[in-house]
Amino acid sequence: MKTSDKGVREIQASEGLRLQSYLCPAGKWTIGYGHTSDAGPPRVLPGMRINRAEAEQILRDDLRMFEAGVMALVKAPLTQGQFDALVSFAYNCGLGALKKSTLLKRVNAREFDKVPAEFMKWTRGGGRELPGLVRRRRAETALWRSLDDAPSSEPVRVVPDEPKPPKTMAQSKEGNAAVLSGAFATVAAVNDAVAQISTTGDSVDTVMKIVRSPNFLVMLGIIIAAGAIWYWRRRKLIDEGV
Repeated sequence: MKTSDKGVREIQASEGLRLQSYLCPAGKWTIGYGHTSDAGPPRVLPGMRINRAEAEQILRDDLRMFEAGVMALVKAPLTQGQFDALVSFAYNCGLGALKKSTLLKRVNAREFDKVPAEFMKWTRGGGRELPGLVRRRRAETALWRSLDDAPSSEPVRVVPDEPKPPKTMAQSKEGNAAVLSGAFATVAAVNDAVAQISTTGDSVDTVMKIVRSPNFLVMLGIIIAAGAIWYWRRRKLIDEGV
């Protein structure tokens, strides 16, 4: 069997396209749709560039090894969707992981109704659940069930032709809004305090009155909320940078 066009598209969407070589989290030079030198030619080198057509051809060449591996490991008859799902899984996790998995045991025992739950056990990396792996496992589960007309419950990650670095807090709209809100609130609080101290001349008494005033408490709440939003957005950016 060969991976269908739909199966190839799902793998492409999950892997994302990079036309310039980069170091993956495992420290391996990678290009195209997740191609590394371990999968065979071409050898990936620093500064290497390819075009979209070359990336697709490399992917299809790489898939031959995983297609052959799945056919060798699986003893039960498969539909096209089931085969595509297992090839996608093997391409992501490796044929060695598939060979040792309970997922393969369920497939070969023809316990097909239990297979989707086994897919969803493979969503963690670095000790935590990764949104990208959750999306991929859901897509593979849909392929396994041959849900051709079912809409994806998660948006497909689209990677532009030219690689772009991950968003930083400086590029985050939510993060910038939080910082600006906190900054404006802080400036307003300071200006109000300075104005009142200048008017009364009694700095200690005035500061105590300002701290107890409703306006100060509101501004303090804005500052705390801005800090919480900034922290939440920072954690989200870290989680999505996988």
